Amino acid sequence: MPENSTLDEAMTPAAAVAKLHAAGIHVSERPLRERARALGACRVIGKALFLLPADIETTLEAAKPKPRGRYEVSHYEPQPAPIKRWTDADSEKLRERLVNLNKQKNKAARKTRAK
Repeated sequence: MPENSTLDEAMTPAAAVAKLHAAGIHVSERPLRERARALGACRVIGKALFLLPADIETTLEAAKPKPRGRYEVSHYEPQPAPIKRWTDADSEKLRERLVNLNKQKNKAARKTRAK
């Protein structure tokens, strides 16, 4: 086997977390495993998951935030409600509602006068 084989570079997520902690990057094993699996930046044999240095680099690169444009709105800021334009159908519905309301008032007024 060559001296610097892939097997020598392979490490468990716990070992990768220890290396990251030594570099001042505090992350726990579970999120590292989840992120690596989601990115496909790991090796899995049976139930064993292990990482290569290239997998850790890929995971760290994927953690880099996406740049935002100068005027781009963040997802966390409230979005303005979409503007709904008033249509002829809306005008017709309003007119019908007002006519019916007026009819009801007139009917009620006639009843009180008849008594």
